[in-house]
Amino acid sequence: MLNLQRLACIFAPNLPIQVEQARHGYAAQLIVPDLLGGQTVFAASDELILAGVETGLPLHQAKQIAPSALIVGPDETEYHARHGAMHESLKAFSSAIETIALGEFLLDIRGLGAVHGGEERLAKTLCETVRNASQLAARVGIGSGKFVAQQAARQTADNTALVVPIGHERRFLSALPITILPDMPGEMYRRLTLLDIHTLGDLSALNKPAVLRQFGSEASFFYELARGNDSRPLQPDVPPLRIARAMTLSHPISDRRVLLNIVNHLSQRLSRTLAARGYHAEALKLTLEIGRKTPLRLEQGQALKPPTADEGKLSRLAMHLLGQLGIAEPVARVSLCAYPLRSWHHQTHQLALVKAGIPERRAQLEDVIQLILHRFGQAAIRIASLLGPPIPLKVKVKVNAVGLPSLVTLAGQARGIAGIDEHWREERAWWSQPLRRDYYRVILTDGSLRNLFQNLNDGDWFLDRAWPMV
Repeated sequence: MLNLQRLACIFAPNLPIQVEQARHGYAAQLIVPDLLGGQTVFAASDELILAGVETGLPLHQAKQIAPSALIVGPDETEYHARHGAMHESLKAFSSAIETIALGEFLLDIRGLGAVHGGEERLAKTLCETVRNASQLAARVGIGSGKFVAQQAARQTADNTALVVPIGHERRFLSALPITILPDMPGEMYRRLTLLDIHTLGDLSALNKPAVLRQFGSEASFFYELARGNDSRPLQPDVPPLRIARAMTLSHPISDRRVLLNIVNHLSQRLSRTLAARGYHAEALKLTLEIGRKTPLRLEQGQALKPPTADEGKLSRLAMHLLGQLGIAEPVARVSLCAYPLRSWHHQTHQLALVKAGIPERRAQLEDVIQLILHRFGQAAIRIASLLGPPIPLKVKVKVNAVGLPSLVTLAGQARGIAGIDEHWREERAWWSQPLRRDYYRVILTDGSLRNLFQNLNDGDWFLDRAWPMV
């Protein structure tokens, strides 16, 4: 498969712990509680992770595993300041940056290797630049695709870089455990281990049709990752990790009515920003800074179910959070933070069922879909989406000398095909009209994927619009 991507993963491992170790000593075993309720683990020292302290583990269980560990209050402002410094430093190399997580980014580096004297030197320069900007240990991995680049960054040491040359992706991945495959279903992992498949090399050595027969079509993604094939495009427009709005008061205030007005104003600003950018917030956090010589922060947060950008809902929750904070001293600064963020349309594909031109019903359906997702999981929405898949769209396709598609016309515009990701034939009798199709999952020159198929009964080509396009 042709992969036109060349990506760098820039990674500050365990960013919160790095920040806290600089304060409390690098030998200290640290646990940082979550940023909202403080009842689960947000981050832990590497040695505690090896001992079984995992992200999301209830704090009381973490204390049982590591009774001598030091539990420190999370400094969200400082964590995001370091994250932001990393992001700003990467803009000097490319504007195509995707934020993966706190302290982790993917960067499109196509063409930059030649500018910097090769990819090895580019990787070292990236590492040094990020380290100087953030004052954190950093790692850089370069590879063809997101998965290889991220694993390269994780396999190298702090303040070093690792480049996986083109054509060596499968060899590099072969010794890594299958547990690193992202979001692999637990049942698939159980069955793979029963078959004595423990590494990516074990999986990639199998015959793909046999894997698909055993595990179904969803195994195709994991199988291709194990072989180093990852055509997921870079997404520079993913939502930021958080959006915050704050107000520093001209003099400290303790009047709760004034504070209510300020919190309401901040929630309105936050709602307008979210709506303008097309984001929904999944949680809200209120922070009050007490006007002392030694700063004191009071914080309270809560999840939003379902996620929303609605001004009224954000305002009501913000005022509720203020009511939960006991204010005994004047407040010098108020900040309101929305996170984690996601695009408003994420996993709400049933909006096509709403009659056009009735925004009230559209808004109601959005809320209902989000509630179904929260209560019953994604499977319920996937099943509902089968009610009305879009029909295939007839398109013009030009084939090359060996009969493979090389050019497709979409919306009147000719689009070049850079490579074939997958090819399969589907044949079955459907009443009196037998179905015979050749399917091609193609990579366009802009890096996106499309499913095309040719009807072998009449030779016509179609775009499969029921298949997710990225």
